[in-house]
Amino acid sequence: MSENKEKDLRNGQKKQEEFEKFDTPMQATAKNFFRNKLAITGLVAFISIFLFVFIGSSLSEHKPYFDQPVLRDISPGFGYLDYPNEIENKNIVKIASGITFSVALDDEGDIYYWGVNNNNVLTPPQRILDILESENIVDIAAGDRHILILTEDNEIHGWGYNTFGQAGVERMLAEAEDTSGGYISCPPIGGCPPEMFEDNPALLLEQGIKSIGAADLMSYFITDDGYIKVWGATTNNRLDRVPDGIDGFAVDLDISPTAAITLLEDGTIRVFGAAGNVHNRYMPEEFREGTNKVSKIAITFRNAFVVDEDGTLHGWGASNAPVMRIPDFGQKVVDIAGGREHMTALLEDGSVVSWGDNNYNQTVYPESVSDGSVIFADFFQSYVITEEGDVEAWGNNGFILGSDEYGRDLFTRLVHGGRVSLTVGALAILLQVIIGTLVGMVAGFYGGRIDNLLMRAGEIIGSFPFYPLVITLSAMLPAGYPPTQRMIMVMLILGFTGWPGISRLVRGQILAEREKDFVMAARALGIREKNIVLKHILPNVLNIIIVQVTLGYASSLLIEAGLSFLGFGVPYPFPSWGNMLSDAQSATVIEDYWWRWVFPGFMVFITALSINLVGDGLRDALDPKSNEK
Repeated sequence: MSENKEKDLRNGQKKQEEFEKFDTPMQATAKNFFRNKLAITGLVAFISIFLFVFIGSSLSEHKPYFDQPVLRDISPGFGYLDYPNEIENKNIVKIASGITFSVALDDEGDIYYWGVNNNNVLTPPQRILDILESENIVDIAAGDRHILILTEDNEIHGWGYNTFGQAGVERMLAEAEDTSGGYISCPPIGGCPPEMFEDNPALLLEQGIKSIGAADLMSYFITDDGYIKVWGATTNNRLDRVPDGIDGFAVDLDISPTAAITLLEDGTIRVFGAAGNVHNRYMPEEFREGTNKVSKIAITFRNAFVVDEDGTLHGWGASNAPVMRIPDFGQKVVDIAGGREHMTALLEDGSVVSWGDNNYNQTVYPESVSDGSVIFADFFQSYVITEEGDVEAWGNNGFILGSDEYGRDLFTRLVHGGRVSLTVGALAILLQVIIGTLVGMVAGFYGGRIDNLLMRAGEIIGSFPFYPLVITLSAMLPAGYPPTQRMIMVMLILGFTGWPGISRLVRGQILAEREKDFVMAARALGIREKNIVLKHILPNVLNIIIVQVTLGYASSLLIEAGLSFLGFGVPYPFPSWGNMLSDAQSATVIEDYWWRWVFPGFMVFITALSINLVGDGLRDALDPKSNEK
């Protein structure tokens, strides 16, 4: 019986302790907050966005002034280098790459293509599919957004982006026929004089095609007799005008957007294209005159490279280009291939080396390769095929969120733009809270004329039309005003014009707190007024300040986005979610390039929503009536 009594006594004491247990105000607030599922969802979402933005921006490099127009408006996608496994069992003779895709040709005339399907390059029309099924393909070429094939019957076909007629020969032949007044054939005896070939590409096609190639919005072929024809977007670069002394002697050709380098039968080279191009201006005379014979040629955006008969690599062009930092190979160079702004070389021992610009991992080559047989490089991808038929690929593997109108990676800009938007909003609300809290405390505690003066000043500032004020100040700035200082101006304007609301809330709370007994007791004890305000009254109004910070932060974020959207916030080229959204002002962007506004718009929406959910949750948790429930 005594044991039962002791057990009942212990249970009674336990119940009494539980009954008498009270939560501290902080514990009660935390419990109320964490009971709110929406608030927890908002908190988790905001923390995730914060980590994504600040950790992501610290791990990824962003160059504000960098652009790559050839990569403009590429839809989201990854796997540019994910070639089909079946090509490793084939004898691949050529791989050509565009900006988002690659195409390979084996020795049996079959082709394979992979990457991301922009401009329908990976979905040939039925006419092309029939040709691929019925005819033997002997050569392939890839431009930035189109593919060409050469059949065994000496016919060139193509598909993809075709604004300038580069994806095929039909428009070129039609324009030549209109210019010449009709189709011209060569007499059976004597043939056509050389000058007739320039204006009649149909005559060139009759000679037989040795090889085909392509570049930005352009295509070309070399005939068996050494004649060259370039067509497509050639109005500005004049690559369709082949100088005298080249036609009839060309062996190899490589072209960039502004220039072409040609290897002739006698081992000399010629460069032609836009007037004043650096490829021709700085070309060493030894290669033009033939005192040093050339065996291989390659060209990049601003530079040209050759390998002489001794296996030595030579380069010239823009001296400040990264591709001019040529490594010390220590052995002979067997072959070279040029991308947009990088070079790849196959060395005598079978190893490969890439150097130059590395914005898309073009120079992250496989150092383990020791039996390379042939290399290929175009735009931002490189490939090497080993003697055993294995394929290694490196370079640009895609854009997760696509690219913008200047060819910049949208994912990188979204991460760094988020850091700018969140930082601008945070510093603006911090300035608002500091000014508003100080003004509200002084006005509420002292009252009288000071209260009247400060509140009237706040009403005057609050009456300013915010957007016209910012637009006017932005228009007054000089044209060369630094972007960083413009961002500081946006933060200051947001801070100095947004404090009146906070000051009124703090003032009202101070008016209620200053008449309470603990304040009267502090005054009776002789505590200085400054300490009464900061140590006794301020802690009791922190709850309303915290809530206002969260809600005001979301508002500042949206205001910054709105200003940048209108062109008066964070300036180009620095990204923010707002100025990234400015693309949505174009109907073409909204309809065709949805990724340029959907992703930044979603980030603004989800960030503002998550902050508001946290603010609402804190307001409910700090509410005394909520604590009593």
